[in-house]
Amino acid sequence: MDMDKDRIIQELNKGAKSWNNWRKRHAVGDLNLDGVELTGMTFDDFDFSKVSMCNARITQCSFKHADLILANLQGAFLKDNDFSHAKLIAANLCGCNLSGSVLFFANMLTANTRNAKLENIDFRGQDISGFMLRDVSLAGSNLEGQQLARVDLTNSNLEGVNLQGADLTKALLVNARLTNADLRGAALSGAVFRSANVSGVDFSNMDLQETDFSGANLVNCDLREANLTKTKFANANITSARLWKMTSTGWDISNVECHYAFWDKSGKEKTVYRQHEFERIFADAITIELRYPYRLIDQELATLPIFIDHLAAAHWGTILRLKSITDVAGGALVKFVVEEVGPHNPTELKLQLQDEAERIQLAQLALRRDAKLHVQLKEKIAAIREEFWPRLLELAADHEKQQVRNLTILFMDLKGFSKWGDDELSEKLSLFRGLVKPILKKWEAGHPNMEGDSLRVTFKNVTVGLSCACMIRNVLTAAGFELRIGVELGEVSVVHNEVTGVPDLEGVAVSMAARLEAAAEAGEILASHKIYHYGKRSGLFKFIPRHVALKKGIGAIEQGDQVECFAVEAEKTLSDLS
Repeated sequence: MDMDKDRIIQELNKGAKSWNNWRKRHAVGDLNLDGVELTGMTFDDFDFSKVSMCNARITQCSFKHADLILANLQGAFLKDNDFSHAKLIAANLCGCNLSGSVLFFANMLTANTRNAKLENIDFRGQDISGFMLRDVSLAGSNLEGQQLARVDLTNSNLEGVNLQGADLTKALLVNARLTNADLRGAALSGAVFRSANVSGVDFSNMDLQETDFSGANLVNCDLREANLTKTKFANANITSARLWKMTSTGWDISNVECHYAFWDKSGKEKTVYRQHEFERIFADAITIELRYPYRLIDQELATLPIFIDHLAAAHWGTILRLKSITDVAGGALVKFVVEEVGPHNPTELKLQLQDEAERIQLAQLALRRDAKLHVQLKEKIAAIREEFWPRLLELAADHEKQQVRNLTILFMDLKGFSKWGDDELSEKLSLFRGLVKPILKKWEAGHPNMEGDSLRVTFKNVTVGLSCACMIRNVLTAAGFELRIGVELGEVSVVHNEVTGVPDLEGVAVSMAARLEAAAEAGEILASHKIYHYGKRSGLFKFIPRHVALKKGIGAIEQGDQVECFAVEAEKTLSDLS
């Protein structure tokens, strides 16, 4: 049964020290402040970890250095509060309104901010790359210089946001609203703006290579001198766009809507286009698509070169090639690309090629029902396979012998685990795992193995492994854990563990990572010389030379021998590692 809210508020009024001592004597479930209304109060250094304040209305309060780890603030109204240096790690902020609040150096790693309002907040000096920004409103906020590469901002409200100099490389901005946003100097290469509203945004002189604007509203956008190489504008509206000296190699403007555009430097001389005229004039290669009601078999794959020759011969002067074969629901999708249109009208040519391709496809489908012809073709393919396949297998075997599978291995262990009492062991391990799992997912860790207070994972490259190690250390240290981490790079064999029934890792690199972890000080990341060699190239980390004595021997190195290694620190903020 929840404790009376009035009693809890009385304790809040006694100050941080009294509150923190009082709450230790009460179970977490008793401290329920759902729906509470608080204004103008000071909660600096208060411990609100795991406290429930769902749908609370708290305004103009100070939470400096407060502990709100795993607090449940879902649906809360939290406008104009000061959360400077507060710990909001893994807090549930889903649907809450933090607009106008101060979040200076607030730690919000792995916090749930889905559907939250973070409007009119100055985030300069604050790393928000670890926030959950999908379905979030950041309207009017200052995100200048933020490192948001690959961050998911789907359905976000970014109207009037200052994103000058921000890194949005390959960020997801699907259906986002960016009207009147300032993106000057931002990095947008590969970003996804599908169905987004970016009307009136200044993209001049920007690198938009491989950026996806499919279905987006780009009315009145400035694209002068922009790099639009392989940029996708399919089904987008680019009416009134300024396009002077833009680069359009490989761009996709299929079904684009453009009633008029400006090609002069000043952006004042209007060029009007009829429906689909812009696409016909400026589109790149024609693509022909064929859907099959099944997956292609060997015989049909073998006839595709004949298929292409026939299409080219039927339309003199054209050159075609096979682009892709993709499995789709219920069958396969084959794409041909027209590299040369010859003397033909591109629009008419596309229709003619599509019709002819579908006619030839019917012949392919009929081949399955012609048993005699089917057998003959199958025998011809078998003869080719018998002649050439043994040679290909020999080449494949020789290639396989030359392959070395190198992985970055991370070992981590919590300090003081054996001293935890039975009453706190389960709770701490649950918190530990809850904080670490989303970090491993973020950095795409492989072969994760969590046993008790230890962790072992692998990564495909050094930079990602060290980035994950730094984030784990920062999050767990902020949550009050002490830990050690060892990182090594080397050849690893993945073997089947007969006891656990899951894949396991073997190799000298695995053992060395464990030795480095055991030799590390509390809060330290120790990396080998190999890790240093590859990691220093990124410029993201600082490597401090160390000599440590191994507590257990490995190979020719005996117990107690000194080995050279490096303590790793992030050279820049965590945003640079995302």
